[in-house]
Amino acid sequence: MKYDFAIIGSGIIGLTLAFKLKQKFNNSKIVIFEKEPNSISHGSGRNSGVLHSGIYYEPGSLRANLCVTGVKELKEYIKSENLWINECGKLLLPTSEYSYSNLENLFNRAKKNGVEINKIKNEEIKRIEPNTNCQFEYGLHVPFTSVADPKEVSRSLIENLKKMNVEINYNSKILKISEQKLFTQNYTIEAGHIFNCAGLFADEIAKNSNLEFRYSFLPFKGKYWKITNKSFKLNHLVYPIPDLRYPFLGLHSSHNRQGDFYIGPSSTPVFGREQYNGILGDNLKESISLIFNFSKKIIFNENKLRTLALQELSLLTKRGFFNQIKKMFNNINPDDLELSDQKVGIRSQIFDPQSKNLVNDFVVINQKNTTHVLNAISPAWSASFAFADHLINEAAL
Repeated sequence: MKYDFAIIGSGIIGLTLAFKLKQKFNNSKIVIFEKEPNSISHGSGRNSGVLHSGIYYEPGSLRANLCVTGVKELKEYIKSENLWINECGKLLLPTSEYSYSNLENLFNRAKKNGVEINKIKNEEIKRIEPNTNCQFEYGLHVPFTSVADPKEVSRSLIENLKKMNVEINYNSKILKISEQKLFTQNYTIEAGHIFNCAGLFADEIAKNSNLEFRYSFLPFKGKYWKITNKSFKLNHLVYPIPDLRYPFLGLHSSHNRQGDFYIGPSSTPVFGREQYNGILGDNLKESISLIFNFSKKIIFNENKLRTLALQELSLLTKRGFFNQIKKMFNNINPDDLELSDQKVGIRSQIFDPQSKNLVNDFVVINQKNTTHVLNAISPAWSASFAFADHLINEAAL
């Protein structure tokens, strides 16, 4: 059978893309291939659920433009489907002199990106969020930022796609693409246009499809610690003012609809694409390659990865983690922290050997009749609806 559009990967990008394609081409035949038995085994099911406002990203970048537009549409979708959302807002606190020096830069960046943001005095922060520890005169407040349930959003999109006659084939791993054909172990499918939205395996599929690109894959694992003290509450999401040289936002609070509070994530190099437990993957050859690549970059401190690695080492113990988070939070003791074995994710991150930096924006590359999404890093979940529109435009459909 030949389809008009085939999508590899049923994460949030694949689902919203199918949704937008069906809206634009109502009579089109669309199929999604997913190697897992469900759509929430990896990034889209392990997401923190934060609807990011777009304050962090370089003005004019894809991440800035798509997040600011897409998150508004995502919030509208969530409300229209009567899904859970907590419009709690976000506080950003400086945790060091260097962090405090970045406050004005982040404030101006938010303004350039069209995001509502306010400077807030230390006394007001203590009043509205008594369990925080703001050591400096000012912090930042972003009213728009919210939290939703990413699994619930995915399930809602899947139900709507079924009603729109979009076919989703689970347990169907695509090995490669050639011209307008997709190859699995057992059969071949034809499609007018193919979208590679395979997340942690997007670069591997692209290589197997003879796409030439210079990037290498560098996965990072994010772990969270759960706060077991049920009397500890936060009214807002609480984040540090980040070091904008890195694509990571630092240790911050997270919560779910059950009222559980977490702090994380780490940004630990990991030597396997889906290695949520341990550090070595199932593919020994790939693990050795990742160890070599990470080691080389750490030794030469490319993109300050040695500095980042040393910081991450200090977070591997409960005491080291606690020493870091007490810069932002009060009324937490080390005994209140429990490492979560459920809330673990892996960041699908690529590295640019030309600039010797982690790529800090979305990367989309077109091949004949195929569009490859090679770097759908955060805030891809927040930006997903606008990201889908962007992919349709990039494919010139």
